[in-house]
Amino acid sequence: MNCAVYIRKSRETTDKPSYRLTVQREQLPVYAKAQCWSVEIYDDGHASAARGKAEHLPERSRLEADIRSGKINVILVIELSRLSRDDTMQDYVAWLTLCADHSVKLSTLTRNLDPSQNSDWMLLLMEGGFSSVEMKVLAGRMAEGRRQAFIAGKFLGGQVPKPYRYDKSERKPTIDATLIDDCEKIWLMAETMSAKAIAEKMDLAEITVRRMISDSRLLFYQAQRIDPETGETIACDWESVMSSSRAERIRAGRRTRKTNNVRRDAAGLLSALGIFYCGYCSKTVKSWNNSKIRLDGTRLDYYACVTKNKKGACPKSKMIDHKTVNEKVIRNLLSTLAQGELLRSWWKDAQEANVHNDNSAETIAEIKKEELKKQNLVAAIAEGLLEFSDAKKQMEIIKSKMITLQDRLDQQAAKPEQEPEWDTLQITADEFEELTNLEQREVITNTITAITLYNSYAIIKYRFPRTKSGSYEARTNLTRGKEHVAKMKNRTRLQVVKNKQDS
Repeated sequence: MNCAVYIRKSRETTDKPSYRLTVQREQLPVYAKAQCWSVEIYDDGHASAARGKAEHLPERSRLEADIRSGKINVILVIELSRLSRDDTMQDYVAWLTLCADHSVKLSTLTRNLDPSQNSDWMLLLMEGGFSSVEMKVLAGRMAEGRRQAFIAGKFLGGQVPKPYRYDKSERKPTIDATLIDDCEKIWLMAETMSAKAIAEKMDLAEITVRRMISDSRLLFYQAQRIDPETGETIACDWESVMSSSRAERIRAGRRTRKTNNVRRDAAGLLSALGIFYCGYCSKTVKSWNNSKIRLDGTRLDYYACVTKNKKGACPKSKMIDHKTVNEKVIRNLLSTLAQGELLRSWWKDAQEANVHNDNSAETIAEIKKEELKKQNLVAAIAEGLLEFSDAKKQMEIIKSKMITLQDRLDQQAAKPEQEPEWDTLQITADEFEELTNLEQREVITNTITAITLYNSYAIIKYRFPRTKSGSYEARTNLTRGKEHVAKMKNRTRLQVVKNKQDS
């Protein structure tokens, strides 16, 4: 009997040996061999199996693949929660179903259970329910503890910005004397110079400088944080490296380098990138400048396909103002990038799926069958054996299937995608707002492969899967609600009245 010994421990304790992990590695293989089982070790070490983290268990994934291929008869664990620790029980039940379908038994040092047996299945579900409740209680306690630590100003983890370094003994950031001088130079220049000028002078990436003088960093330098629930300022327990007056001068310097403290939308933010297309005629979407001034003194520029300058060339498409499209696309982009590590795991899953699903020969054979059907259909029409109306429906079905098969073949034949630079794509809305027009366009082209524009919505195709199901596309509506339209009309009327009064 082939036995899979699965080893895992949730947390790594630094102040004492990980006794439970040692027990698993020593006792489980010995027990399996005493049962005369053929042993295969699957050791994930210190790792969590909670919801959203199971994709970081490579040995468990290997075990699942071996179960599906029929290599495993029994799984030996120190306790059943080692396989899954999902508070929703979805992952746990999926594992029980997998084992039941492939006649795999579950074993600990004290008992053996068979998920394919109704009595054992009920017992396993009851134990999983107790584990789920325990996880919810632990999660609630951890959230409350983190909240208390946040209010107390404790460091909650993450990357420590320069000029700090993390002191493990004190468990908080401390000032690194070797970095403080360079930071002082940048902060001094930030009071009067732009981030671009500072980056050129210090030989740094511009985004690095912008992050160093962002509001969140300025608060960190002052050893402060804002409570999002109350809006109050909380004093943190690490040493400050910046005074409040310097932080305010840097903020003031940033504001004066904007146009009258108002961020203007860059004309044609999404045009001329080679990724913007009309959903009706597939032609390129370009930026159209409007010379007419509206009653409220503003002017709107528009996006529309290039054929709009040819009468009747694309009658379905309409012109849509820059602001509407830019806001919707950027909002979707930033919400997608905010998923962080999930994007990386979904991309890896997609790459593995493409490797395992390379059935090009089968797809080519299916395409040839459809081509033969098409030829037979044409011959039947020519010989009068089939009415044209009936043949037209069948021809549409064949063409649709051939398009699907060709897309599949193209995907199977495609070379492995180059992994995106995830660190550079971790950007917040505030950081994106601080970027120049060229930098924003660079982020867009590094993230999006195509934007298809329709009258009421746009389809955005990303360079990586943005959902667990592997979908690369997102749909964003461009229409505004009735309340917003009424609000804008009222604002226009008030502006017109104000302009008349001023004149």
